[in-house]
Amino acid sequence: MTRSRLQADTNPYIAFSDLALNVVFVLIFFVGAILAVGQAGWEQVRYRNAQERVVAAVRAAPLAVRPLLIPPAQRNDPPGAQRWVFRSQSMFQGDSAELTLQGRAVLTAFARVLRSQQDNWKRVRIEGHTQTSRANTPENWALSASRASAVASVFYLSGGVSPNRLAVAARGGQTPFNGLKFDPQNERVEIVVEYAQVSRP
Repeated sequence: MTRSRLQADTNPYIAFSDLALNVVFVLIFFVGAILAVGQAGWEQVRYRNAQERVVAAVRAAPLAVRPLLIPPAQRNDPPGAQRWVFRSQSMFQGDSAELTLQGRAVLTAFARVLRSQQDNWKRVRIEGHTQTSRANTPENWALSASRASAVASVFYLSGGVSPNRLAVAARGGQTPFNGLKFDPQNERVEIVVEYAQVSRP
């Protein structure tokens, strides 16, 4: 008796509108998810031509030490960012932030390539990385910051890259190069070329 009364009291128009509203919410969710994924993919494609021009220019440059281009590491990088790696062993004197003559020359040449391609990118972030810290020892922030700063100075003073398009970051040993602790490759400088939001006429 109670069940029949409930069925009789149910308004079919209310039930239909409730169902339609739920369908609309589900569709909005799926469309939003598809647009978000599509936008991320589009951002990567959008800067591909600019990336390829910079890569071709770097590879054509007469550099005594070739930087390593690594895939995006997704470390808070904007869409389309490129990472170029210079190993510290060939760039700095020992465990200092003092650049070798070869290191200074290579960085100057690299910076001039970037300057010649400056219409293709927005900003360059220079990250200093040191060896992974051992347990109960302080992170080597000072050395990583000094090395990144030394590279930025070369980019600006010798390479002609505008300082308002440079950023410096000290990473210490918090990001091992291949995820391996105490690997010699952890000592490096990474040049992150950011292409996002390049202004176009």
